[in-house]
Amino acid sequence: MAKCKGCGAEIVWIRTPNGKAMPCDPEKKVLVSDEGEIISGRVPHWATCPAANKFRKQ
Repeated sequence: MAKCKGCGAEIVWIRTPNGKAMPCDPEKKVLVSDEGEIISGRVPHWATCPAANKFRKQ
């Protein structure tokens, strides 16, 4: 498993529908949409990484 260069946490890389790679936290989450749909997926790592600002474009 890969590690974040900013905080050292384990990450997994997924492909978005338009083909770009996105780092995500490894554990899957289950959410319920506003319409009542149950959705399983991963949280983008930039949403939880304490060092995310180091990687943002100016």
